[in-house]
Amino acid sequence: MVLAAYPYIKVTIDTRGLQPRATRAVGNIGIVGSTGGAGSATPNLPLLVTSEQDARVAFATTNPAGAIAASGRLYKSVATLLRQDPAPSRVYAVPTDDSGGTPDYSSALVALEAADVQFVLLAGEYDVDALGALADHVENVSNSGKRRIAVAAVDPELDTSGADNYAAGVEAEYGSIKSDSSRMLLVAARTGTDADGVHGDAAAAACGTVAGYAPHISILMKQVRGLDIALQDQFSASDISQLSEGFIVPIIDPELIVGDGLYLGAGRAYTSNTEQLYIDIVRVLDDIEYRLKAGLIGAIGNVRIDRLGIQTLTSRLDGILAPLKSGRVIDDYSIYIPIVPTLAKEEADRSPGEATVLTDTRLNRTVEVLLSVTYAGSIHTLDVQLALKA
Repeated sequence: MVLAAYPYIKVTIDTRGLQPRATRAVGNIGIVGSTGGAGSATPNLPLLVTSEQDARVAFATTNPAGAIAASGRLYKSVATLLRQDPAPSRVYAVPTDDSGGTPDYSSALVALEAADVQFVLLAGEYDVDALGALADHVENVSNSGKRRIAVAAVDPELDTSGADNYAAGVEAEYGSIKSDSSRMLLVAARTGTDADGVHGDAAAAACGTVAGYAPHISILMKQVRGLDIALQDQFSASDISQLSEGFIVPIIDPELIVGDGLYLGAGRAYTSNTEQLYIDIVRVLDDIEYRLKAGLIGAIGNVRIDRLGIQTLTSRLDGILAPLKSGRVIDDYSIYIPIVPTLAKEEADRSPGEATVLTDTRLNRTVEVLLSVTYAGSIHTLDVQLALKA
């Protein structure tokens, strides 16, 4: 049977190219803490908090006039997180089970494992053992593929009188939570207390601030809000320098910035790995890793190990990295796939070694890709030499 010419032009629409690309949030926070028995939230159940009113209902108790009558550390820390500008993308809060007399952080952190968060902290917690559990959590979850960074704060009342200086005292107390993979941010601030005698949560303020910025933005000199530090409790110039050299981020009020305000005085991770010394480097690497995995998953099982297939793979890589370059997240990149020169040759022109490598690649169905990315970090120190002449 001969088909009729009508309707003359037939168009078949293939919508497979319209599939949305997976994206990774970069500013979501998971916070775990005690409600002090206030609020309606269920222990060990993550709750998405979008406003201070949500936190008030879930983690605080109000009187008939609407004022807060009782609250624990979780409410106050969540309120501090939400006060930052720019604010974090999302905040997931998990109340701890306090029936044993102390907050059960372990169970709450387990409940947080499935949440889509990139930062984790314990509300108003300064105990080294509890923070050690937080450090273990981010290391273990990161190793399983969900990259996270822990944020902690030094006890505002830490007694460092027995140390050579304040920074040395902090290192002596908190050195055990230092991360080997740069996944810990430790901040220091002698914050004041509220009417209940609770110190302002410097970890929450710093975490909310960092999460509000894009990964490649340095955290140095970024303003934090919701804290109060008396003049006599602020760090001296030597304290600031020593804390920074110890990979601890002090919260400072720089006299060169007009007006009152508190800022992050360093940009380093609390780490023993100096190759990833700065928090923005860790965040950018996490983001690029996810982009590569999400952008290349469609090649698995579909792209063939031949000349056209590897060209397709290269195009996918360019499509992932080129926007990062144009957006000034990275300065440059290069892609090298070792099997490409072999595939570029005609079969008769390949050496025995090249033929063997290609055969092994096809049998194992594994293609090696070498990516080189140039990252241009922001200025942290300016060395200005001023010469005076008569």
